[in-house]
Amino acid sequence: MGGGIDVFSISQSRQDLDRIARIMDILAKFEAGQLADRLRLGEKLPIRRSKQKALPEVMHKTPQERFRLMLEELGTTFVKFGQLLSTRADIIGPEYAAELSKLQDSMSPFPTDQAKRIIKDELGKHADELFLKFENQPLASASIGQVHRAVLKNGHKVVVKVQRPGIEATIKEDLRIMHYLARLAQKHIPETRKYDPVYLVDEFERSIIKELNFLREANSGQRLKDNFNDDKGVNVPTVYNRLCTRRVLVMEEVEGMSLSKVITTHSNKFDKRAIARKCARIFFKMVLVDRFYHADMHPGNIMVLDNSVICLLDFGRVNSIDKETANDLFKLAFYAVEDDVNGLIAHMLRTGMAVERDDMASFKADISDVLDAYYSKRIVDVKLGEMLSDLVTILVKYDINRPRETAELARSILILEGTCTELDPHFNIAEEFQPYAKDLLPTKWDTRKLVEVLKDDMLDLEYMARSLPLALRDFMRKMEDGRLKIELEHKDLMVFSEDLDRISDKLSMALLVAALIVGSSLVLRVSTTFGLAGFLVSGMLGLWLALKIIAY
Repeated sequence: MGGGIDVFSISQSRQDLDRIARIMDILAKFEAGQLADRLRLGEKLPIRRSKQKALPEVMHKTPQERFRLMLEELGTTFVKFGQLLSTRADIIGPEYAAELSKLQDSMSPFPTDQAKRIIKDELGKHADELFLKFENQPLASASIGQVHRAVLKNGHKVVVKVQRPGIEATIKEDLRIMHYLARLAQKHIPETRKYDPVYLVDEFERSIIKELNFLREANSGQRLKDNFNDDKGVNVPTVYNRLCTRRVLVMEEVEGMSLSKVITTHSNKFDKRAIARKCARIFFKMVLVDRFYHADMHPGNIMVLDNSVICLLDFGRVNSIDKETANDLFKLAFYAVEDDVNGLIAHMLRTGMAVERDDMASFKADISDVLDAYYSKRIVDVKLGEMLSDLVTILVKYDINRPRETAELARSILILEGTCTELDPHFNIAEEFQPYAKDLLPTKWDTRKLVEVLKDDMLDLEYMARSLPLALRDFMRKMEDGRLKIELEHKDLMVFSEDLDRISDKLSMALLVAALIVGSSLVLRVSTTFGLAGFLVSGMLGLWLALKIIAY
């Protein structure tokens, strides 16, 4: 990561200094110029103070809107950073997350000659040698790369994604600066520490470096295809691995209708409710069975083929999730749908998401308010994504631990719910989720019956059965290594200790006075002067000790 970047390395790079000066100008344009002052950039780097004035048209904007517009002007890297932040409502709050979700990734296309040159550099052959046909007009152009239609020598239609020239160097330069600014923010701006800017930039770097490597996207596409290999209702485009490199990705071109167009069409050709239900089932299968899921199922990333086959596109944002994390989040949703506040909080305590706290009554009341707002005897009235988002807001308020995987999964559910609702305004993802709930519980009994009779006890037993062996093994290992620590705290022990310190001090002084008296008596036989001096000092110390005892 970029943790090793220091002031000296930044100050020695004219390119870095010019970029930071440009960033300061943009901050000032969006009424964030004071941020540069608080970061103390002028004290640390040889750069001028920005003279840029705030734009009049941004004055009436909300802070969230100004932040989004500022990121757009800062360029590709910061737009990508904003898109990552939009998935972390648990950290930045739902208002900022909602605004940042509007960030667009489109950019003007770069010349086709450059795309062909990159293909030659990466694959060792000219595009004309690899493809029977290569369309010069890009199909789409984004910040990381652009897509061209092509035809392989065997006649198969494909799409070719080529990385934008110079984008990797640009992003890495910006990452250097972002790491530096994040450390300054954490050091000089106390209110940013709760967001942990250094951690956020580290997380962003991991994400963007993965996205720059098209081989990862190719591998993700192949893995999803393997997972749905036996499902005729789902299609994932074939990846041509022999033509894929870090900067070039070649995949099968799929012919169908984008889900965005399906949503707006008035044709009776598509059963939109059935498509919505299928999308939900695909998502739950990916999360709960495969533990590997498409995290960005918005309409632009889904196509509908003949016979309403669902085709997943764009594998740049996919996530793995362990079984325990997935089950924990969906159990949380299960309690929320059942309007069970006590069960929901108990589950948070069981999983370590929350701990016992002094303001537990207030915490419980806030969760009750959230669930009351969604409470209905008809499950179709419950919006699962909105409910989870509101619960995340409560977690933010009480600074409760929110694992990154949990926040990303909650965001993915919200995106999916939005997609399905666009298809069918009456669609409800909670209703589609309910059949999966019984598989999350430690029994195959009827879910409703289990909720009424044994839900809490069985969940506790399940959690104990999973965690007890690990806890015992950890306990035994610490005992064997001599690292077992026992902490004992007593409320009145400190008072007793202070009293003991005072008594020992006075006893020591009394022994010193007694020693001086005895010593002075012996010295008096040899030297009257020293003997009397000793008695004088003993008397003064004795008087001081007597006064201290009386005062106490």
